[in-house]
Amino acid sequence: MKRTLLAVAFTLISSTALAYPSAVVFTPNGEAKPFGEVGLLAYTATNLSPSVTAGSSWFGANVGVLPNWAYGDSGLYFGGLEAGFDIITPYGFDGVKPVLNVKLGLVTEGHYSPSVAVGIMEMSPALPSMNYVFVAATKTLGPAGRLTLGFGDNTGSRAVFAGSFPFASGAHQAVMAAYESPLVLDRIGFVADYFGGVSEVSDVYLGVTLALSTKTTIAVGTFFDNDRSTLATRYDGLFAYLTKSFDATKLFSKQP
Repeated sequence: MKRTLLAVAFTLISSTALAYPSAVVFTPNGEAKPFGEVGLLAYTATNLSPSVTAGSSWFGANVGVLPNWAYGDSGLYFGGLEAGFDIITPYGFDGVKPVLNVKLGLVTEGHYSPSVAVGIMEMSPALPSMNYVFVAATKTLGPAGRLTLGFGDNTGSRAVFAGSFPFASGAHQAVMAAYESPLVLDRIGFVADYFGGVSEVSDVYLGVTLALSTKTTIAVGTFFDNDRSTLATRYDGLFAYLTKSFDATKLFSKQP
């Protein structure tokens, strides 16, 4: 595609955060990592309201642990299994919270069909956790970017999750929606992410991503709490993250 002064070519290299499970920001997408691919994440946040305070930081890793298999001659594939963990710090006043996640790919994206995955995230072996079971679908919209839609249910502790629009506050379900723009000049993209409910991952996220390479991305943005009932519970602020991925299978392959 030729570039002119009036039209800039867009490249649909994913600007997805490589958090576990693979997500736009925190909304899991409908894709499972390829076998042997490792994703690393460092995420930090600062609350600007109700006062300026340090938010939680996340450090995580995930890996594709199963390959996928073809659905006959359809050109579509089943499988791909991610497994990984995050460390949330600080949790409470001075602790850390480990959480585990798993995501299984059901079908890869086709010409008309989205990629679809199911999984469970935010499982903690020792602390109250969401045990959030979800299904997510992601579709590339040609040169217009990528759209992810999802739905989930908090099957764990009710103390760490509350419902938000379109559900009542006592509900334990949430809808998710996210958009990833194409990358301008193969480098700069935009992400918008809505994770419903009120929890440690539930917010509206708006960010700008910079692809340092096809395997390394940094991003900065802002987040808005879904609970807008009172100023005292309205945690809005800024976030930044760094992601890195690599193919672990190549580390053990013979070099020429």
